[in-house]
Amino acid sequence: MERYLVSVKEKMIIFWRKFIIIVSENERRSLIIAASLVIFAVVFSTSAAFAQKTIRQDQLDELVFDALKSDHLIPLDYQMVDKKIQDTKAISIMFSQPDGTSFKNVMTILDDPNQKMMLNRKFYYYPVVYDSETIAKKYKLDPRQVTFIFFHNGKEKNRFVVESLKDLNNEFIPELNRLPMWDLKN
Repeated sequence: MERYLVSVKEKMIIFWRKFIIIVSENERRSLIIAASLVIFAVVFSTSAAFAQKTIRQDQLDELVFDALKSDHLIPLDYQMVDKKIQDTKAISIMFSQPDGTSFKNVMTILDDPNQKMMLNRKFYYYPVVYDSETIAKKYKLDPRQVTFIFFHNGKEKNRFVVESLKDLNNEFIPELNRLPMWDLKN
């Protein structure tokens, strides 16, 4: 075993010396190759980060947003929630995972023609799928629950959690209509 390790060590030393000789003889070529590898690594890393965001948005579009049937839900693009809150004077957003009993119950109510007529506003839907822990901490919500938050001038003003309602069928639409508590036209 010791003989084998000595042999490997000698071969590595010989390889390293040959490598140094080749690099020193072809310094310009070696620098071009090294610079090319660095540029390739930077381009690959940047494109991978961009591709991840694009892939996630495409997944949400196909799997979540295409399944939404309600006219009152406006899909909010992945990672755009903060910008939308800051850029919009008044906005109501539903934060929820796109599955679960509460989510299905909310969708059933929103799809009911009788309930639709009573709803007096549209609101945004931000599916809590990716980075759910970060979203939960930032907006102080449980990602497993359906939470509606109203923001005015970028600050939270009112919220309610669907699971806290005692009679979802009778309380949901009135609670959603009450979300903003003042006249936004002023």
